[in-house]
Amino acid sequence: MDPADGTQAPSAPNREDATPRALVVAAVAAAVLFLTVSWVSRPFVGGDTPFVLDGTNAFLQCMDARVFVGCGHTGELNDWGLTSSLGDWPLLQHLPDLAMLAVGVDGHPTRTRVLSLLSVAGVLGSVVLGWLVLARTGQPAWFWGYLFVLLSGPTVAYARSTAGEMLAMGLLVSLVAASVLRAPPVVVGLAAFGASVTKETAYPFVVALGLLGLVLARRRTGEAIGRHVAWGAGGVVLALVATSLFNVVRFGSVLNTNYLDEPELHTPGMARTLEYAAAVIVSPSGGILVFWPAATVLLVAACVLPFVRSGLDRRPALVLASAVVLLTVGFARWWTPFGWSAYGPRLMLPWLLPLVLLALVAYGDELGRLARRILAPTLGVMAVFVAVLLLTIPHLGNMLRPDLTGAFFATKNPPCVAPHLGGVEAWHDCQHDLMWFKRPMPVYAADGVESFEGLFTVVVVAAGLLGCLLLLRRELMNAP
Repeated sequence: MDPADGTQAPSAPNREDATPRALVVAAVAAAVLFLTVSWVSRPFVGGDTPFVLDGTNAFLQCMDARVFVGCGHTGELNDWGLTSSLGDWPLLQHLPDLAMLAVGVDGHPTRTRVLSLLSVAGVLGSVVLGWLVLARTGQPAWFWGYLFVLLSGPTVAYARSTAGEMLAMGLLVSLVAASVLRAPPVVVGLAAFGASVTKETAYPFVVALGLLGLVLARRRTGEAIGRHVAWGAGGVVLALVATSLFNVVRFGSVLNTNYLDEPELHTPGMARTLEYAAAVIVSPSGGILVFWPAATVLLVAACVLPFVRSGLDRRPALVLASAVVLLTVGFARWWTPFGWSAYGPRLMLPWLLPLVLLALVAYGDELGRLARRILAPTLGVMAVFVAVLLLTIPHLGNMLRPDLTGAFFATKNPPCVAPHLGGVEAWHDCQHDLMWFKRPMPVYAADGVESFEGLFTVVVVAAGLLGCLLLLRRELMNAP
């Protein structure tokens, strides 16, 4: 009995309880360690990385030639959809690549190796920061739910890739962690800068997530956040200035005219935009509900609960929902809303985990009550586990055999041709067929586990996922 309020305090676990828990924790740790070793030992050069490295080289050549405005800019889209030899990518990967060149690393193999390791660091850093945030904000039980989300998403496939999505995710989680924990103002500023260079369209979302995190910190601690807001704004402005100067060099404009001024690279019409917005959510070959159901369901629950239960602050839910909607519509306006050709909803991936972390900080208690009802019966645990595992297997297959999803794009004969090469309507008709009516991409990816190595990987990760659910249930049940 708690002498303060007369309630029954949760009992401390006895030896019989502690031993099984230790075994379950060991299973989760083994899954994370196994995946980490796999990611580090099997780097994959994915996405546009070779072009990014060539763009860095071209930038340095422009600097050597003292050409600071519109260097390599043609104003016409080439076969790769670029109007500059420097490319149109954000500073995210150019900055570490420039750092490598500054210390004398100039070979593509070493530079791509470092980029793949930065992806691993982005994922593992997100794990550590998630634990730190949830432990310090009074939601330690939800760390296991957070880890369950991470291990069940396309993160397991992208963590070994040189593509920038996992590094971007880590930087965005860092922003959330710095703001929610009310880190020293200079740390908030650095986190805001790092999050802002992930994408040139990221600024408003970085501001929204950073401010929400700081407001949640003020609500929890009662301490002022004015200096943190100022330093965070300074980080965003510094990133904006750096990106604008970079754009002046490659496009002769502070804007990325390659993104903004080419009508072929934008979705035509309201009907097509709405279709692509729906596809970003539910397409069997790119929708986040299919590729990352745990993150999607948790975010939806966090956004809905404050409006169906009285007494909850709705403002965090409005920020989270607005971010999801605006990101979805923004990607729907792009000519390839998933970031194809790639695995699944590549463009959305950096944002989901930081949004989930904010949702858990804002509504962890209410989400915990809902999760307790679902997970209390063993049948509930097994239903969640089986459903999520089935949709995680394709990610593991893609991690082991990323080449297999090439067959998905090859189902179109002739293949889809970029709009600036084969016509806007022809491209979108072709993409429409791929995203809705062809054999779904996860089916191709799942073939990657059809080997002893693949089956072993599934077993190890399955044990980790089940362990996360059991630990989440145990700690939610024991919570006061």
